[in-house]
Order: sequence, then structure tokens, then C-alpha cells
Amino acid sequence: MIKSRQHIDLNGRTIIEKLKVLPPLRQNPVFQDEACFLYFSEGGSHISAPTEKITIRENESVLLKCGTYFADLFQNRVSGTCEVCVIHFFPDILEKIFKEEVPFFVKQKKLGNYTYSVSQKNVIDHFMESLNFYFDNPEMAKEEILYLKIKELVLLLLHTEAADTILELYSYLFTPQKASISEVIESHLYSNLSLDQMAFLAGQSLSTFKREFKKHFDDTPANYIRNKRMKKAANLLIHSSLTVSEISFQIGYEDSSYFSRLFYQKFSILPSDYRKSNQKQTNQTR
Repeated sequence: MIKSRQHIDLNGRTIIEKLKVLPPLRQNPVFQDEACFLYFSEGGSHISAPTEKITIRENESVLLKCGTYFADLFQNRVSGTCEVCVIHFFPDILEKIFKEEVPFFVKQKKLGNYTYSVSQKNVIDHFMESLNFYFDNPEMAKEEILYLKIKELVLLLLHTEAADTILELYSYLFTPQKASISEVIESHLYSNLSLDQMAFLAGQSLSTFKREFKKHFDDTPANYIRNKRMKKAANLLIHSSLTVSEISFQIGYEDSSYFSRLFYQKFSILPSDYRKSNQKQTNQTR
């Protein structure tokens, strides 16, 4: 649940906002024509991008290029809340700020990951603290000042190894990139994402996702994912000391009872009995 939201707008669009939420909360932002920078002053988030997963903790930040995401927010253990500041990068605004350095047309090419965890923590901390004045005094957030703050952040990011040049950063943020079905599946096979959510990350409708999946894997998504998860679960039951509940969570099921039912359907034995049976066989061969 969103507890509070402060925002600063520029030319009719929110460019900087601060949200305080009560986790657990899953957000599914779509950055079609923008990129964004997230800074967590309380709590953090597990972020699922089309081709990767990343965890951002308290006083850490991340740069997200244009794309689709799921963000599972988690709380600060003391306050029970999560507070995040979001700075939106719009291409036209960056073009205006860096008009001598960024061309209006950037050659499209596939560039790395969707997420970039930002280093240089102290530098970013000081910048974020400077924004609090404008949240407390929004009337002072004039257009010229906002342009300067965005430029300041971009220049700071250039010193975090996000990019070596303005052009490289601009190209990274706004070059379109569509993840393939195999990339999405490989990245999130053991995540607690539904088929709908995987289709969302792949930029497809559920029906298209299922159809294209069948062509690629010669199987239905549900059956393919379930078989892969059960295979990993069986391996963990034999070769790890994790509990059944821990294994269930690790392969993408929050409900261990549901996992046990699926495991029984696959192997005709409960997970706990499967482990005992294999332990006996191991002891007998010694």
C-alpha cells in the first residue's frame, strides 16, 4: 500500500517523486519512453527485469533503462516501511540539457542488461539529500533548477562507471531492446512469477507468449517450467540440507504444500519421503 507520495513536475510530467509504502507490495512499472533512477532510503526491492534479477537494499540505487519490470518492495525492519525516490529520465529533457553532446538520433544496438546497480554510494547519498529541500519547498523547484539537478545526476552517474560518455549513457538508457522468450524463461525459471507476468516481461500477450513458447520449446510453458522446477527440487533434496519449505521457495513456490502436491504428481512420492529414500540408498552403498 502506498502511504504517501510527493512529486515534482516539469512541463506536465512527474520528473522526481518520493514514495513511502507499506510492503509487501509488487509494482509493475513500464518505462516505454523513459528510463529511471531509483534510490532506496528505507527498505529495498527485488527487481525482476526481462533478462535479470537484482536486489537493491537500503541506501543503494539502481539505474533502469526503458523496459518492463516487476519490483517486490521490502520494508525497513525498524520503521516497517519502504521509502524510494524515483528520478525519471525523459529523452527530450536529456536532449535539451545535453544538446551539444547527444544527437537526436542514436543508432540502435543491443546493449547489455536492463539494470545497473550504481556504485559511489557517498556521492549519490549527498545528491539525494539535496533533493529533500525541494520536496519540502516545492515552489522553489523551478524549471531551470530541475534541469540543473537532472544534469548533476547524469554527470555523477558518469563517475560511477555507468558510462564513459553522455552519448554512451544516453544510448544505454534509450536504445530499444526486446528480450526473447528463452531469455525471460532462463532468467526467471525459478522466480515466483506467473505466466502472465513472464509474458509481460517479454512484451507479449499471454496467448502470444504461450504460442511462441510452444514453437520454441515444443512444450507448454506450465509443463516445461514445472518439470524443470521438480528436477531441481529433486536434486536439492538429495544434495542439500535445505528444508522442504526452503526448497519450495528457492524454486519459485511460496506455498510449500502446493509444491509438495506437484512433487507427488511428478514422482509419486512426497518430498520428505523422497529425501529419506535416497538417504537410505546412499547409506546402503557405503
